[in-house]
Amino acid sequence: MAEQHWILLRGLCRESRHWGKFPQQMQKLLPDTRVSCIDLPGNGKRYQHPSPTSVNELINDLHRRHRPEQPVYLLGLSLGGMIAYHWMQEYPDDLRGVVMVNSSLSPWNPPHYRLQPGALPKLVRAMLTKGYPRERTIFDLTCASQRYRNESLSFWQMYQLEYPVSFNNFRRQLQLAIACSAQPYPPKKPVLLVSGGQDKLVNPYCSEQLASAWHSPHISHPDAGHDLPHDQPEWLIQQISQWLKE
Repeated sequence: MAEQHWILLRGLCRESRHWGKFPQQMQKLLPDTRVSCIDLPGNGKRYQHPSPTSVNELINDLHRRHRPEQPVYLLGLSLGGMIAYHWMQEYPDDLRGVVMVNSSLSPWNPPHYRLQPGALPKLVRAMLTKGYPRERTIFDLTCASQRYRNESLSFWQMYQLEYPVSFNNFRRQLQLAIACSAQPYPPKKPVLLVSGGQDKLVNPYCSEQLASAWHSPHISHPDAGHDLPHDQPEWLIQQISQWLKE
């Protein structure tokens, strides 16, 4: 079997290291799989770069910097899923398929579904603070499972200290997310929609709406939150494996 290459894209103000052990788990449980993670401008190692507010500018940057030699799969969480969708539509020859986790796109998803009521003030308060309080708020907003809570918060605080995401880049990434909209024609590659039933950030019905509009498969874990790779990593990889077989 030929090797499958997956590229992973995180969401709002998160970096590659926030995937935790998920890339290694994916490589272990999916045979002949190689996994790479990308930091978007404004996050991680690229934290000093201004986050683009233009979808086309960002997609062209990703295509230029990470264009694969052979078509790859993209797995995008939240904003990462929106970006994966646009990458697929603009440069379909780069990709074999896309998995969108707890993602959303206008006009299929209304604004009050794309960002749950009450979530924005918590996000803003978090981004106006630093250290442990910021990461604790983000964890409580995005993770339903309490396993590895203390360990995760320790690492997340360390990431923030090393590569601090500015409030201005948070604002610009939020602006980018709002600008992400679906095109009137179907996705150019196979898409799997995945949602967490306990998502406090994005209404899980968004994934169901996109799946219905595109006639694409949709699966949901009733106990998972927004950061589904944290809450249910083995389950998510199992669903991806089944989707690849089908």
